[in-house]
Amino acid sequence: MTPSLLNRLPGRLAAWPWGRILMALLLIGAAGATWWQAQSSRLPDNVQALVLLLPDNAQDDPVPLRAWQDAAEELGLQLSTQTASQLMRGSRSAQGTAFILPDTLHRRMSDVLIGHLRERVRAGDRLLLVHDAGLSDIDGRYREDQSRLSDMAGVQYGLYGELKTGMLRDAATWVVPGQMQALGIPPGKLVRPADGRPYTSAQPASAPDEPLSIAGYIYGELKYPTFVTRGPYDGTRLMNAPDGSLVAGWHHFGAGQVLFVNLPLTQLKVRTDGLLLHSFLQYYAERVVGVPQLSPMPQGRGAVVMNWHIDDRKALPALERAAELGAFQQGPYSIHFTAGPDVNEEGDGKGMDMARNPDAQDWVRRLGTAGHEIGSHGGWIHNWFGARADKLDREVAASLIERNSALLLEVGGRAVREYSAPVGNHPAWTTAWLKKRGLQSYYFTGNTGMAPTRSYQDGQRPLPDMWSYPVLNFGVYASFEEAKVDQVPEIEVAAWLGDVSRFCADHRTLRMVYFHPFGLVMYPQAFQRWLETSKALADAGRLRWMTMAQYSTFANQRLRTRWTLTDATERPDAPRQQLEAHHPQSLDGMAWLLPRNRYGQPTVASGQAVVDAVDGQWRVVAGPGTGLRLHLPLAPRSTAAAPL
Repeated sequence: MTPSLLNRLPGRLAAWPWGRILMALLLIGAAGATWWQAQSSRLPDNVQALVLLLPDNAQDDPVPLRAWQDAAEELGLQLSTQTASQLMRGSRSAQGTAFILPDTLHRRMSDVLIGHLRERVRAGDRLLLVHDAGLSDIDGRYREDQSRLSDMAGVQYGLYGELKTGMLRDAATWVVPGQMQALGIPPGKLVRPADGRPYTSAQPASAPDEPLSIAGYIYGELKYPTFVTRGPYDGTRLMNAPDGSLVAGWHHFGAGQVLFVNLPLTQLKVRTDGLLLHSFLQYYAERVVGVPQLSPMPQGRGAVVMNWHIDDRKALPALERAAELGAFQQGPYSIHFTAGPDVNEEGDGKGMDMARNPDAQDWVRRLGTAGHEIGSHGGWIHNWFGARADKLDREVAASLIERNSALLLEVGGRAVREYSAPVGNHPAWTTAWLKKRGLQSYYFTGNTGMAPTRSYQDGQRPLPDMWSYPVLNFGVYASFEEAKVDQVPEIEVAAWLGDVSRFCADHRTLRMVYFHPFGLVMYPQAFQRWLETSKALADAGRLRWMTMAQYSTFANQRLRTRWTLTDATERPDAPRQQLEAHHPQSLDGMAWLLPRNRYGQPTVASGQAVVDAVDGQWRVVAGPGTGLRLHLPLAPRSTAAAPL
């Protein structure tokens, strides 16, 4: 087999040799872990609960479970857990539950458990079925013909008898153009397979079924481990493989619905490619189930981080040109400096030399005074440090990062709160080191295309309040100068930047775009159009500029919000739910999003909040105060929670 994406991610992460160890993975025994017990009792029938279904004897490694819990927390979704035994003790009738059957965590399942789950979904519950979940029986054996869950998936897969280990292979992932927005795939993350050029609004899809392939920064079209599928599919296709195999789709199964995702979402997330797990979890919760969501954004409004990397003295004239283009009339931005006197080697004299360069010092002071966040771009000697950060003795590397930050503090008078690694070389130890010095935000070349996230690295759980800001790639590019090398037309760069701002506004999310000032002036018209588009969206109240430090502060405050959803029906003809929220300091700016095809207009029972309609959702923005209670009238069950 060809190496999978997991062998090629930034950070030189461990290989994942599927062809050689698939059988071993599926035969791993499970050890007991009592902390995987369900955390809440059964909710009333009219409450759609997201439940991660786990085996009774869980693996020793808690990381895969934590990956799902972290994703739900970051997206603002309530996710509980339930063991197989707990499910079996319940009724076989639908109970308003939306199950998630995850890859990696739940490979082994008994026939009895599958039959029980099948009846629940057929009666009206919902299911997110992921990749290798339930692929083997309780003894670790495959079925010869196909996966026992093929009927619920809607296609035949797990064809071990026919294909042996060839049932799983690395394949490109093609997104159906009409589903790109629904899946929350950000601009630049898709390319046209024929030529590898990024897909933008400047060149819309030529046909409804034109393939658009998921791409990574530097790597281009990515290949993921997916199962070969057979047979027709009677549902809505979201993603396909080049051979026509179903990669993702949802369909009706009896009175219920099943979203089948033929991708190892758990494994990808813990190996710095978490976009797809977050995208499908959001799609499932919002469009298939219809549950309330605590917005990741203040006031439920989109934002963009503009991250500048200023590496050496050549950038100073470009900063002047950027000012002429009107760059600093907006903001605030995250602007990071490498402050040392050298660039490629110690003593070459090509660096910023901020300690003795009055122009560089003036820029730091001017930008800081204007409200921009001055961050540290690594370890004093940009290219030299970037090439060696993961090989240097930690004390040496840390001393260079510290030296860079100390000079920026001395010049600007403000503590450094953001960090970006030169050349993207960010060893895992760096994150904990930054945290000890009070930082909560760092640029990251893993998880490309994602919103800010607490990144897993080297398969380890991240620090709970350290936020990485993944690069938003433009096909194989991420910065203007990279696109210029391949002579990407300015109209395409302009379209991408405008698409990014509109995407963040439409999805009420945040993405980070980074560049170097000398790259910016290579596409001056594209940059000016981006500023104009972003200003228009900001003036309409749909978008804002944010710095990394600003968002991290909000995100950590948001994680302290506690909220519950309960049945509050008083009359059978007027079903409703109650959402109650609390925060130890203030709920001010926290926002909830509720599908309008599931809920009537919410009313505020106590606390302060403003309710408005945005697209297909109700947005409830809390005001000052530590408590909030909402009454949520339910739409008839026949219309609730249908995919949008």
